[in-house]
Amino acid sequence: MTIRTADLFSIANSGIRSSNTLLRTTGHNISNVNTEGFVRERTNFVSQLTGGVGQGTTERVINQFAQNQLRRDTTRLGEAEAFFQRISQLDNILASEANSISGSLSRFFSALQTSIDEPGNVAARELVLGQAGSNLERMSSLSAYMNQTETDLNQELGNITTEANDLIKNISELNTQIRDVQSNNRNEEPGVLKNERDMAIQQLAEIVSIETRQQDDGTTLVNLTAGQSLVLEAGVFNVFQVSGDPDITRKSLQLQSSNTPALINVAETELGGKMGGLFSFRDEVLAPAQRELGQLALGFADAMNEQNRLGMDYDGQLGVDIFNLPSVQALNYADNSSANLAINGRIQEGQAENLTTSDYKITIDAVTAGAPDTVDITVELLNADGTPSLDTDGNPITYSDTGLEATPGSWVPILDGLELEFPDGATYAAGDEFLLQPTRYTASQVNLDIVRGEDLAFASPIKAQGDIDNLGGAQVVSTSVTNTTVDNTFADSGASGFNGSGGIHGPGAAPGGGVGAPAEIVFTASDSYQVLDSAGTVITEVTNAPDLKNLLAQGESIGAGPAWPGAFSALDNYPGYDISLEGVPKAGDSFSISFNTNGVDDNRNGLELAGLQDVNTIRRNVSTGFSDQNGATFHGAYADTVSSVGEKAATADIEFKAAQAMEQQSSDWFQSVSGVSLDEEASNLIRFQQAYAASARVLGTAQTLFDTILGAVR
Repeated sequence: MTIRTADLFSIANSGIRSSNTLLRTTGHNISNVNTEGFVRERTNFVSQLTGGVGQGTTERVINQFAQNQLRRDTTRLGEAEAFFQRISQLDNILASEANSISGSLSRFFSALQTSIDEPGNVAARELVLGQAGSNLERMSSLSAYMNQTETDLNQELGNITTEANDLIKNISELNTQIRDVQSNNRNEEPGVLKNERDMAIQQLAEIVSIETRQQDDGTTLVNLTAGQSLVLEAGVFNVFQVSGDPDITRKSLQLQSSNTPALINVAETELGGKMGGLFSFRDEVLAPAQRELGQLALGFADAMNEQNRLGMDYDGQLGVDIFNLPSVQALNYADNSSANLAINGRIQEGQAENLTTSDYKITIDAVTAGAPDTVDITVELLNADGTPSLDTDGNPITYSDTGLEATPGSWVPILDGLELEFPDGATYAAGDEFLLQPTRYTASQVNLDIVRGEDLAFASPIKAQGDIDNLGGAQVVSTSVTNTTVDNTFADSGASGFNGSGGIHGPGAAPGGGVGAPAEIVFTASDSYQVLDSAGTVITEVTNAPDLKNLLAQGESIGAGPAWPGAFSALDNYPGYDISLEGVPKAGDSFSISFNTNGVDDNRNGLELAGLQDVNTIRRNVSTGFSDQNGATFHGAYADTVSSVGEKAATADIEFKAAQAMEQQSSDWFQSVSGVSLDEEASNLIRFQQAYAASARVLGTAQTLFDTILGAVR
């Protein structure tokens, strides 16, 4: 049996004191009902063995599970919102008809078709150039928008990084204050400080995905969900640093401790929150779209250039490039032997169909000084997010080559239609690394290279026709031109049979100095023929020809007595033209082949230019080489980009709305436990007021009894 030794006065006094404390706590809750981040408080008392109310303890009313769930859902909402806001803007731009590259391509090819229907109309040719310039302007405008989006994104990442660092520092400082206050007052929780700290943690959770751990001293440690520590014990904390190597515009994250210079790399894919959403948009949407647009611009320009070079223009000259394609300087890594080293890259003429959207990391393996200097290299293909590009077996795609000439002005081909210039010779050092991004910004760097509509090469530079005295039924079906490179010295292995002076090589001017370029086909039977030069000298003779297609190619492969000249075959593609017939020729029938002098009204090459609209010329997948199956048309490639962004935007919209619902649900759960209910507090206020009044009555009774006793004594 407990014996209470406290007097009635002490019991009443403790009751008044406790009721006053309860009223103070209730009043504090009511006054902070609209204070952001406030967690309602509760004061608990225990009774004393000797009688009356003992020491009270004031603490916050909080459900740790509800709080952690709210933080997780806040992180998810921050990530989904940041991603959706950015991608929806890009999706609207790409889907807009006013900005559609597909529309500008259609207008260009429509103008081209109109012009080749009347190849002698100079005004129609000028309209083609106008539409070509408009198409480039549309690509450049869209590229500029993406580039500005990237700049804005980097600015926002910088601002968010600063905000996150301020929050991390604030949390650490609040932890120190909480530890000090709580150690000096065990009976009252420092609620104001903890509310401020928890609100800072909540704001940090909106920026990055975090996990927390409560300590016995009242402090809270904070880690990234990926494991790296942000707020540690004893006031130590890590802050984010934003950097980019070698690409200073592609920001990456590191952590640096407040008490050591050590740096810790952070994987952007595991960040979550606003910061993770921005990185995801950059790596999954913006960067691929930039490169796909650049690939389209280069593929379109190179294909048009290649075909125009195979034609003859309004002035009777061999065709030239319509567009100027840029060269790109590779980025120099910070750890290279010198910051002034450079490697330049560009697309080989006619090879843009092999180009991918990958970036190319070039490593110098060895350097050999000499005449000329040479380098050995390894090339790694990287996706837009910096991860390795993989082949069909899931292995990183790499390329190695040795003995590449390293002199200014010397371009050496590598893979994917690229060629490199190593202008610094023996200055390179083994281990130097460079990052080449051939498609990232090039959509805005392609320009028109001609200013006259007359320079559009709509005509074919070759014409072929049967002799008027032919007795057979064979007719010229087509001529084909595959090479118009002019080099009468044949130092260039790509030289063609065109002499650049409005003709083809005659005897003595062709490779080998003997017979001239093919200029006539004379049949000796319906399936046999001779190939002659312009002087009538037999170059080769074909017997038992399987068909009448590509007669010159057959002459090279099966011609005999004499055989096709070895000097011709030693070149890559000589003479660069061919002829096909259909029907049945008779012995003695002849067909002449000559330069298409005065062929102003010819539109054969123009038809080939217009036909590029329907040809697969843009490589789709880096894992396999270019082919018709792994290729897309200009319209198809742009449609793929628009479709990809549109699908991701639709998914982002759904995820954003789901994240909003989840965050609202967890917020309601947290508020139901830790939020202030005015109804509940009003009820408590009445109850505590009554308890205070009752204790006061007890105190009054004690006073009366005391006075009665004193009176009796007197």
